[in-house]
Amino acid sequence: MRKGFLVSMALFVLTAGMLLAEGQGEGAGSVTGFNPTGLPILQEKTEFDMTGILMNNTRQGRHDETDMMKWLEEQTNIKINWNLIPQDSWQEKKNLIVASGDLPDAFHAQRSLSSEDVQKFGADGVIIPLDDLIDAYAPNLKAKMSEPYLQYSRSMDGNLYALAAIQDWGFDSFNAAIINTAWLKKLGLSMPKTTDDFYKVLKAFKTQDPNGNGQADEIPWSFLYKENPPVREVKREHYWIFPAFGIVDNPTHISITDDGEVIFTANKTEWKEAVQYLSKLYKEGLIDPEVFSQDRATLTNKVRNQGAVGSYTDYRLRLSIASPDIQDNFAAMPALTGPHGDKGWMRAMMAYSEGSFAITSNCKSPAALIRWMDYINNDENSVQMSFGMFKPAGYSAAEALVPSTNIPGKYVVNTELRPADVKPSEWPFTAPITVACTLLTSEVSNKYIEVKDSNVAKEEVCAVYRDDLSKYPYNFPFKFSSSEIEELSLIQTDLLNFIYTTEAQWIVSGFSDAKWNTYVKQLDNLGIDRYLELYKTAFNRQK
Repeated sequence: MRKGFLVSMALFVLTAGMLLAEGQGEGAGSVTGFNPTGLPILQEKTEFDMTGILMNNTRQGRHDETDMMKWLEEQTNIKINWNLIPQDSWQEKKNLIVASGDLPDAFHAQRSLSSEDVQKFGADGVIIPLDDLIDAYAPNLKAKMSEPYLQYSRSMDGNLYALAAIQDWGFDSFNAAIINTAWLKKLGLSMPKTTDDFYKVLKAFKTQDPNGNGQADEIPWSFLYKENPPVREVKREHYWIFPAFGIVDNPTHISITDDGEVIFTANKTEWKEAVQYLSKLYKEGLIDPEVFSQDRATLTNKVRNQGAVGSYTDYRLRLSIASPDIQDNFAAMPALTGPHGDKGWMRAMMAYSEGSFAITSNCKSPAALIRWMDYINNDENSVQMSFGMFKPAGYSAAEALVPSTNIPGKYVVNTELRPADVKPSEWPFTAPITVACTLLTSEVSNKYIEVKDSNVAKEEVCAVYRDDLSKYPYNFPFKFSSSEIEELSLIQTDLLNFIYTTEAQWIVSGFSDAKWNTYVKQLDNLGIDRYLELYKTAFNRQK
């Protein structure tokens, strides 16, 4: 009798479990009425909490009030409660959220989690693996996940814990050296081809009054030495000069040669010579003394309103720092050849924004949420989540997609501004731009969107440098284990701060061989051997 009872109970439990699975689906969690395919995703309207970084405080918007999010809610029966935290307090608040255990259903917004976050949170069970969920419920995501994407996104244990957002426009270099060709023409100078040419041109810009106002107010070369809000990558906009001295540098001072060797840059003779060259320019007043403190708004004002800058660094020429009324006075300067015949430019990876979507262990229905993410990444929705909702011609809201008047069947981004009496933070149509984790390929965007002029402008400068690009990107996505991350963090902060301050001091004041030797010894004391070894291990493992 006991045996019969146990068999009956086992059959009951099995049957109940099968019925429950039919109602919810694998990974559906505590919600009911989950549909594995088709719409709505859930039979009853269900709210999910999503927390992430707000990268631009002037574009907060009311994400749940946008037409796109309302439409998605109607289609899926999933309502998203957004909790987007300004980037200057994101790191602290994110860590507090994780430490408290009061987790949202997902972290969602571009670059919300760093690679280190993903490794640690995945290992600790804060966020869950996505592979099985994607295989079961996300055909759109799976189709867009190329092998490079997966290599970039997977953690050290082989699991995919977080999705990276991508916008692939085929751009293969990050920045451009912009030079004032109107000044070149006025002074009878040719486009510089070598570092020596560049020095002579800057000297002429300083001493020969190219702006013609009779005052010595010209700034030969200006850039941003450091622009480092939390999360965004550090920029050193003078780094394009380093390949002319035989080395590709970046803020980590770890580079990969074309032969596939991982090197530490900041103790190499080539690096020393590049800094000496910069110091020479600074000493002679050819570099703007405010490069160490100015922000992009200050630099933009100098180029546009003061008309005082001979050369600067920018992402593109047109539709950026140089305003339309003066942009024809500038051009992208090709890669320079250095004193030993070296020439090159920094290759950049396409635009991956890592850590943009991760489901937490607290999620009430991982299956429903991955289906929602898959739905916003079908072709039409991924375009609308990236640029704005498809709207009829003449629609006046900013950042909607309206039919192109040039190419039937395609759309253009409506550039009308918000009403003058409405603050950016109160203008709901700015979202979900720059927020959602979309995997937008060039094929999909080209299918729906008339080529944006800003993209044409970027391609124009990419074409200038394409023949001189390094084999490996300067922002190669190294992956580290949790223990390696802990060890790396112990070395990296002091090491990079020391290099940053020393380089700045040397550009301003110069340095002797004795100071160089002391500096190199201090680098050894700060652990560069182990620092380099960790990067080499990561590269060989990924290779």
